[in-house]
Amino acid sequence: MNCSQYTPLQKKVILPAIGERPPVNGTVKIHIKQMLTDGTVLSNSINKFPTGHEIDLTNTHVLSSLVDELLAMVPGEVSQFLCKGEDVKGSMFNLSLPPGQDLVLEVEMLDWYGQDISPDNDGSLRKVIIEEGSSRGKPCWTGKCTCKLQKNDSPSEEILFRLGDGPSYGVPCPVEVCLLTMQRNESCRLVTRSDTYHVTLTAFEKEKQLYGVPIGEVMRQAEELKVRGNNAYKVNKLRLAQLYYERCLAYIESTSKVEQDDKCTELVKTCNLNLAQVYMKKENYLKVISYSTTVLWMDRNSVKALYRRAMAYDLQGFHEEAMADLNRLLDVDSNNGEAMRLLTAVKGHQKEKSEKERASMKAVFKQIDEQNAKDAADAEPVKSVWEEATETCPEELATEEAYKVYKEEIDQEEKKRKAEAAARQAEHEAANPPKKKKKRKKKKKPAITEVPITEMEEIKPDEVKPEVVPEVDEGMTYEITAEKTFVNKMDGGGDLLKKTNSTVPAADTANTDAASPSVPMEITNGEVNVNGKENQENGVAVKLQDIKMEVDGPDLNGC
Repeated sequence: MNCSQYTPLQKKVILPAIGERPPVNGTVKIHIKQMLTDGTVLSNSINKFPTGHEIDLTNTHVLSSLVDELLAMVPGEVSQFLCKGEDVKGSMFNLSLPPGQDLVLEVEMLDWYGQDISPDNDGSLRKVIIEEGSSRGKPCWTGKCTCKLQKNDSPSEEILFRLGDGPSYGVPCPVEVCLLTMQRNESCRLVTRSDTYHVTLTAFEKEKQLYGVPIGEVMRQAEELKVRGNNAYKVNKLRLAQLYYERCLAYIESTSKVEQDDKCTELVKTCNLNLAQVYMKKENYLKVISYSTTVLWMDRNSVKALYRRAMAYDLQGFHEEAMADLNRLLDVDSNNGEAMRLLTAVKGHQKEKSEKERASMKAVFKQIDEQNAKDAADAEPVKSVWEEATETCPEELATEEAYKVYKEEIDQEEKKRKAEAAARQAEHEAANPPKKKKKRKKKKKPAITEVPITEMEEIKPDEVKPEVVPEVDEGMTYEITAEKTFVNKMDGGGDLLKKTNSTVPAADTANTDAASPSVPMEITNGEVNVNGKENQENGVAVKLQDIKMEVDGPDLNGC
């Protein structure tokens, strides 16, 4: 492919055509083929979209240079465009080209459509801009508007009206929706499913900006909108009344909740109640339930909200909910005649509904019974177990003699089968003699030696040997306790004996141990002194029970 054939705009027309070019904000339907400069085809949209690939020209992922070229094409035209490799990255094509390669796009324009401005985005309203406007603002609902309107081939006429009240002046609702998207002095063509309109917006009333407006001024404008809505409702302009009430609520919601007072709350309740009544006349009962519930959130005993919601529940078939609302209403206002009449009607409707459901269920069960009876009549008669057994019984079991013969044949076959199995088993054992298994040596357990006990030996406690008192030096004293005598340095006399001069006689030798001879002792100033140098050198153990004390003070013999 020779790239020198392309124009400076990198475009080459393959098949020219004559027609109208697409609008800036429209949608085009094309077939697009992606190729390299050597003619290698990378992809073709006709394989995925046989009827054409739709591209929104306002999509930012589309190459801007390609959008400019598509706007210059007409239906039926086929052209090729050369795109640089670096321009393809990040675009709608999302291709990874070889280094140094460019992309060639072959585009066939099939058709184009205007901008879809339908509320549901279903393509029912298509807007094609013929001449762009000059101002930035756009009209708003309930605002005054002046436009030139031409339907199909009829003459054009200039109309002044309020948006929302167009049908009263011969302006259809689709045109009103289109005017909301237009600017001053803008001209466009509106294509609906049945008609085509040429619309030019000449003047309109801008929506008031509420930012920074005092709360008092906002409330004044909201009250004015509510009054206009009431006037529109009185003349049965339900759509215009709905728009006025919705704008009134929007005005109040634009204010801070801190600034809102009881007057704002009452106005919100009134607008919601009025919207519920408007939708009641328009037979949109779900909206009635929604707006009435909003009022009941603010005032659970609102008579109008309870009555309208109960009526909507009844018309929707929710009779129990309707009776609950009416009972609460009668608790608030027991003399409300309309509520009593509606409650009676709701009970009748519920009874009718129950009877209809009961009759329908009876019809269903009756139809089931009839079908079962029909199936039973068409079906073959049921046979007894004996009849079925007789029909299915084989000939060899029909009589006793035949059964005996049949049983003998079965027994012979069983014996033959067992003999064959035994022969195969013997042949297998002869071909594969069993291997001898090695015996495992058992581990010997250690012998347990039993020691016989011939006689019980008495275990005597260790004999208590007398403690030997170390050599007594001069200045040593003895402290006498309940068990034994031990040597201790005492500073100034003990607390055990009263400080007095007493002589303790020697204990009786018959009550003392042989290793502890009787020793005369002397108590002086609370100290026990051993008499005799010879005894001090040898060391003598003194026990408390061998000493008889005759001193003033507590009795120590029992210690």
